[in-house]
Amino acid sequence: MLKKITFIVLLIVLIKPAYDHGPRLLNDLTNFLNDHSNEITDATSEIITVVSDGVNNIKSNLSNVTTSNTTKNSTLQNEVQSVEELTNAFYYHFSNWDTEFEIQYKGSTSDIEHIIEQAISDAVSKDQYIEGHLSDRKIEYEYGLMSAKINVYQQYLTDPEQEVLVNVEVNEILSTVKPESMTDFEKVKFVNDYIVKNTSYSEDTNASPHSACAVVSEGKGVCQGYALLALKLLQELGVESKYVVGEVYTGGHAWNLVKVDGEWYHLDTTWNDPVPDRENTVSYKYFLINDAQMKLDHAWEKTNYPESNSAKYAFMKQVDHAYELNGYMYYSNLEDNNILYRVDLNTGVSERVTDSRAQYIVGYGDWLYFSNYSNGAYLSKIRTDGTDESTLYQTEVKNLFIEDAYLYFFTPDGLKKMALQ
Repeated sequence: MLKKITFIVLLIVLIKPAYDHGPRLLNDLTNFLNDHSNEITDATSEIITVVSDGVNNIKSNLSNVTTSNTTKNSTLQNEVQSVEELTNAFYYHFSNWDTEFEIQYKGSTSDIEHIIEQAISDAVSKDQYIEGHLSDRKIEYEYGLMSAKINVYQQYLTDPEQEVLVNVEVNEILSTVKPESMTDFEKVKFVNDYIVKNTSYSEDTNASPHSACAVVSEGKGVCQGYALLALKLLQELGVESKYVVGEVYTGGHAWNLVKVDGEWYHLDTTWNDPVPDRENTVSYKYFLINDAQMKLDHAWEKTNYPESNSAKYAFMKQVDHAYELNGYMYYSNLEDNNILYRVDLNTGVSERVTDSRAQYIVGYGDWLYFSNYSNGAYLSKIRTDGTDESTLYQTEVKNLFIEDAYLYFFTPDGLKKMALQ
């Protein structure tokens, strides 16, 4: 679910006294207001509704308007003289999550509406993480011939305190890996796996379910929150990425584009998360896929995003319960009855490891441990080269994980652990 956003602009025109210009001024005002009472769409796909006070109200108030006054702001960000400086001022306030601010513009105001619109578009394009958290916005501006006062009332899907929490949580998450020794593929997989394993799709959150904060701090959220947290983590890991807004059969949707080894791919962490939630289970159906695959059930404005044509990781759609070691990924093959396979991540060549059906695959040293669904879901182990397969525990097990040289697994009687040599 993607939160729809409305941006309301109140056009307040301050003019010189009517007696200076007479009827011609009223005609000019009438034409101006008629020309500008329309609807346009800005670069962030938000709907901008331009609301004028109406010609009659302007006429009735002309006699009360004597001057166009602006208040000089002493801060660098709030007094600007070009579209670029206005862009930087908007970005400064957006990046600080300011909810109310004023900007003084010095310069020709003959096209002030377009100047403001362009500056906002350029500002939000500087950081998609901020753009994705923008909510309702109201702008009031008043101007003379060579100056304008712009008052902005901005709402967000987050706030400064929540973003402090996001940064703390993100740093803690990334402290568990060593990015300098990871490939782009490994970084993207880490982000996908973390979000899927630690999040349930839900709108029942304290923070906005559309925010990264809800996903990272509460373990719940909707597609927008999934994609924004993915964007944040990927950026911190040094992976070039995009926040994508589009449509699916249920309505608005959000996901990511990521650049791996020079090629762009789609990543939809929301649709990689099974619903209802399956603990510790990750899907890769929407992991590093190209435009041709993605457009089968997703739609987006393709001119706004880079093309994705590579099919290098098309094999990932068959992957379940993946475990990586020494350039190989060991996995339960969804297209071959969940048989245990491995794929060379450099060549993309896959092969069977055993004829056993495997789930909840983990590894330690050169051993793999898994729930053997060809043998009662008993706990089994096998060497990474496919030799020495054996049964370790003759009870149904699931949700395996390894910590501090111990193998942990769940049985009908509860959590068990086994020392690993």
